[in-house]
Amino acid sequence: MPLAIFIIVVMGGLALAISRNVAQTTNSAVQSIVSIQAFYAADTGAQWGMNRMFYDTSATLTRAQVDAGCNAVHGQSLSFSTSGLNNCQTQLSCSVSTDPSNTTSYYVISSAAQCGDAAISSQRSVEVSAFMR
Repeated sequence: MPLAIFIIVVMGGLALAISRNVAQTTNSAVQSIVSIQAFYAADTGAQWGMNRMFYDTSATLTRAQVDAGCNAVHGQSLSFSTSGLNNCQTQLSCSVSTDPSNTTSYYVISSAAQCGDAAISSQRSVEVSAFMR
């Protein structure tokens, strides 16, 4: 009888340890997926900003137009409804600087994304830069 009780207690402890391990693995996998979603949301925001600045339908794009595009992108917020990025928000910022001779403009777009909800969430940011002469 004592051997049977010992075996039951040991097996119960082993079952509890396995159960906790499975729960932690599941949470880790979900957190990893949400982190990947946040990265792609931030990357999408940076690409969207570059597109708004540099890909105009006019024949010749000037520095003044790109500077204005940078100012228009700054402060933009994107929400995604597409599957895979739903429940993600992206905040954009854009800064422009020029060289001392004022012949080249340098642009930096920062895209910060947050995905998930209160229980499991992730934040990622992407920064891209470009210049125009």
